[in-house]
Amino acid sequence: MSEQLRAGVVGASGYAGGELIRFLFAHPFVKILHLAAESRAGELLSSVFPHFPEWGILERFDSDLPWQDVDVIFTALPAGQSSNIARLYRDTPVRIIDLGADFRFRSASTFQEHYKIQHPFPEGLSRSVYALVEWNRDAIRGAQIISCPGCYPTGSLLGMLPFAKSGFLGGGQIFVDGKSGITGSGRGLTLDTHFPEISEGMKPYKPFTHRHVPEMEEALSTLGGVSSRVLFVPHLIPINRGLLSTIYMMPERPLSSQKAMDVLKEYYEKESGILLVDSPPNTNAVRGTNRAAISVEVRDGAMVVMTAIDNLVKGAAGQAIQAMNVAYGFSEQEGLPVFAGFP
Repeated sequence: MSEQLRAGVVGASGYAGGELIRFLFAHPFVKILHLAAESRAGELLSSVFPHFPEWGILERFDSDLPWQDVDVIFTALPAGQSSNIARLYRDTPVRIIDLGADFRFRSASTFQEHYKIQHPFPEGLSRSVYALVEWNRDAIRGAQIISCPGCYPTGSLLGMLPFAKSGFLGGGQIFVDGKSGITGSGRGLTLDTHFPEISEGMKPYKPFTHRHVPEMEEALSTLGGVSSRVLFVPHLIPINRGLLSTIYMMPERPLSSQKAMDVLKEYYEKESGILLVDSPPNTNAVRGTNRAAISVEVRDGAMVVMTAIDNLVKGAAGQAIQAMNVAYGFSEQEGLPVFAGFP
């Protein structure tokens, strides 16, 4: 594009919204025109995020007067809210890139079953694409609604899909142990994320019933061609950001650790957003970056794939920018960090 892409962000006051703003500010081909945050409307951006300049006043998104001067809108909102915005732009060239759950399923009934609300824009599901970028690039390029996966599904699917596509996984069970930093719970204050409640401890939550389970299973089927049951137990751990997924699988055909790594290399060796490592990954290696670190080990017929991502970057805002770059023909990691600071 010869001119800068004009962007707006709805949900600009949350953690994912803050990361979107950080990356968009640094993107050479994007200009931010609007930042909307319902709960903080009227405040300076710097009062919500002190690490940003006094860029301007946060606004409310008015559905009666939707923005007419943008090319792309990022929505980082609770379930059911992004759909109302996408519906306003259904007959326009404006792209919607949603970091929420509204367009992650193929059917409105599945969304309703797991989120317990009616889908506000069910006809939009047929226009949307599941934006796990490394696995769905071609579809992203032509999509008007781009749906970013959840953070847990991102880490898990990146580890599972190479083995599904290469024929090592059948219809058996897959066990996923997920551990996420507290920012995965959002910026709103709750007792569970209050510092004295979470510091120096950790706990599992929603074993086998988390909403990301059906998302993983559907994506495994649509992108990997495998109908497997995912048994998923997430854990909240006392760090700000970072997500570690340990995935236990029983391959249908025997393979060694070296062969398993060869499978990963076949799919990921040329991927700028994937870091293949020989030892179990550390979330510090990808903190603040748009990369997933992945390793694998096989013993006695059992395979363990381990992935680490930054839940706010590769698991949210970074993947959204990566998808935008694909959709508009920019370099895929444009404006995104791929190397972590250390220590």
